[in-house]
Amino acid sequence: VIRAVRAVLEEEPYRSRFTFTVYGWESDEGKRAQQAFCFGPDRHGFVVLGPDGRPLACRPSHFYGAAEIRSDLDGILAR
Repeated sequence: VIRAVRAVLEEEPYRSRFTFTVYGWESDEGKRAQQAFCFGPDRHGFVVLGPDGRPLACRPSHFYGAAEIRSDLDGILAR
C-alpha cells in the first residue's frame, strides 16, 4: 500500500495538494494513530487528515490499491 500511495502522490493534482507521512508501527506517532483512526484489528491503514487534523478518509489494513486511493483523494478534492 505504501508503494501505491507514493505512486499516486507523484501524480497531479495529488502531488501539489497532499503530503504523505509514514509512521512506524512501534513509533509514538504510530501507536497514537493505531488508537485514533479506523485501522481495525490490524492496527494499520491509510488516513487522510484535513488541515484541522480530522480524518477526511480512512481505510483499514492493506486491502486496497491505487484506484481506491485516487477515489478517496478525488472525493476530498471535490469538497
